[in-house]
Order: sequence, then structure tokens, then C-alpha cells
Amino acid sequence: MMSHVMNPDETPKSIFTALKYPNFRRLWISSIISSVSDQVFPICATMVLLGQKSEALAISLLLSLRVIAYLIFSPLGGVFADRLSRMRIIQGGLLLRSLLCFQLFFFGHTPTLLRLSITVFIMGVIEAGTGPAGAAIIPDLVDRDVLQSANALRAVTGRIASISGPGIAVALVALTSPRSGFLFTAVGLLLAPLALRGLKLSFAERGPHSPFRQELTQGYQFVKRTRWMLPVMICIALQTSVLFGAEMVLLPIITTREFGTASVYPMAIMSLSLGSLITAAFASRLRTKYPGRWSFAAWSLIVFLLIALIFPISPIFVIICYFIGGAATEPMGVLWQTAIQKNAPGEIRARVMSFDSMVSSALMPIGVGLAGPMSRLVGENAYMAGASVIFALLCVLILFVPGVSTFSTPK
Repeated sequence: MMSHVMNPDETPKSIFTALKYPNFRRLWISSIISSVSDQVFPICATMVLLGQKSEALAISLLLSLRVIAYLIFSPLGGVFADRLSRMRIIQGGLLLRSLLCFQLFFFGHTPTLLRLSITVFIMGVIEAGTGPAGAAIIPDLVDRDVLQSANALRAVTGRIASISGPGIAVALVALTSPRSGFLFTAVGLLLAPLALRGLKLSFAERGPHSPFRQELTQGYQFVKRTRWMLPVMICIALQTSVLFGAEMVLLPIITTREFGTASVYPMAIMSLSLGSLITAAFASRLRTKYPGRWSFAAWSLIVFLLIALIFPISPIFVIICYFIGGAATEPMGVLWQTAIQKNAPGEIRARVMSFDSMVSSALMPIGVGLAGPMSRLVGENAYMAGASVIFALLCVLILFVPGVSTFSTPK
């Protein structure tokens, strides 16, 4: 339905249109390899700790270290990506993470919690340094009117990795040992930069550098001046914290309790990924004068994730709701990413995108931390109902901010 509201100066592009650009094609192949490898690592690391009979708190802290490192260091990554060659940053980051995984496999016996924690934190720092470059480089590889196609294809790649990666990890653990996942990840991250060989992208000097402290805040200053951008970032941060914080904590608890099996939990996650995959595949063809309005309209349907948990009628009902919730995510993901890439000047694009990434994730630990205590205080259903109402209201209220409906500054 969205595709009927057309922007007259652009025509719909196939999701594969971006692959006609050789440079983007090389980056895409590299991202497939690295994305699948990245999905294998955390599962195998968790399996290692489970084999050591580590407590749930230890596993939770290990997995959160990567996010914490990213939140702390992503602004620095944005500065470096705007100062240096983005391609070299991407290649260097892949190689460094590969070396970290190789050392887990080859040196010593099964890695301890401390060694794993240090490795995961360093990997998070490296990802913070390279992530902004990966997002900001897309407009350097394709034409402006193909950005949406490129972002949609990247979203599809991520969803395929989120489905296939865990399957590969489970197979590796079943056939060999969790440590083999570290070797698989290391080899994948080593091959990924090789796929970038031949990518011809000249490093354009981006003008004289300002003092580092000033450059560190330039992304924020641009977002602040672009008055519709900061409200959207804050809105999404609040929404993801409130809804996904509750969903992440309560999904395994409620489904296991209600259905007497833990199998519904991974099936729901796979259904969510499948829904996201399907809409991401079509997102490249969405052309509308009001991308913000359509994005938040679709985004509002994510409340189906909590509806499934408030009314856990049957496993099938939960799985269907998660499919709908997953399908609701990608219009926002693709259109919002494209809007930032089109509006942010090339010389500060990485800093703007790193600021967006930092803000969108900043409140998630709070949401996850509050879910358990609040559920006990007011009851699970009451807490999830409240979270759903807040999420839906924010989807409506944000549209009253000038520029949000079109993801552009009003003339």
C-alpha cells in the first residue's frame, strides 16, 4: 500500500539495483560473510560459559559488554570515519576482530570468563570504531536515488545472517565444540576484507580538520540544528527501551511457563526475523512523499510483540504476532537510514550516524533492567500493556513535530 504514494522525482528501484554498482557489490559480499560470522560468535561464547556452569548473570554481563563498548566509543568512530579513509577503517576492523577470534581458538584451553570478557569488550570497541564508517560509506558507492535499494539489501543481509548464523553455531557445537565457532568467526572475518579487494574508492580530503573535541560534537550539533532529527532519535530510543526491554526479558519467561517448553522462544525469534526479512526485501520499492508518516505507522505494529505475551493463547498465536512485529520493523529501518544519509553532509555523515546509533541504543539497558522489577511490582500484563500504550502514543505524537512526516526540513 505504501508504494502507491509516489515521490514524482524518483521511480521504485528493485532491491537488487544497488548490486549493479561494482563497489557496492564488493561491500555487500563482504558484509554477508562478516554478518554471518558475527552471529556465530556470541552463541558459541555463551555455550562455552554454559559448559563451565557459569551463572546467568555472568552470561548476561558478557553479552552486554559489547553493547557497552559500542555506546562509549561510537562517537569516536564517527570522527575517525569522517577524517580517514572509510574503506581502510572497515578493512582494518575486520582483520583486528579476526585476530581476536583466532587467539581464542589457538592459545590456551577453553577461554575463561575473564578472557572472553576482555575479548568481547575489545571487539565492541573495534565495532564502535568501524560501524559508522560502514553506514556512512554507502552514499559514496551508489547514486542518491539508489540509497534506499542499498539500505534495503543491507537489511535483508542482516536478517539472513540472524537466521543462518545461529543455525551454523548450533551445528558447530553439536558436531565439534563451542570453540570451533571462534575459528569459524575468525576465518569469516579474515575472508570478508579480501572480498573488498578491487574496490576502487578514492579518499576525498574532507577539508581542514577542526579541533578533535569540536569534531566530536559536530554530529550532535547538526542533528540539533535539523530540528526533526533529534526528536525522532529520542522517540525511537524511548520506544525501543520501553517495548523491547520488556519483550526481551519476558518472552522466554512467559512462553516457557505457559507452554511448558523452551522451544517457542527461538521459534518466535525466527518468526520475527522472517517477518523483517520479507518487508526488508520490499522496502527498496517504497516511494512516498511522507516516509516518516508511513515509517511510524508500520512501526506502531511492533506492539504485537507484547500483545502476544499479554494473550499467550497458543504457540501459533505468539509466532504469528512475532511475524507481524518483525514485518513492522524494516520500513522504519530502511527509510530512516536513507533519510539520514541523504540529509547529512558527506564530511560529517559518519558522526551523525554514530550519534543516531548511540542514542537509539542508550536507553536499552535501562529498559531491560526495569522490566523484571516493574513486572513484579505492577504485574506482567499491566507493565506490558502500559509499555504498549506508551509506544503507540509516541508513534502518534512524534508526527506533530514539523518535518517528521517527510523526514525532511520543511521549506
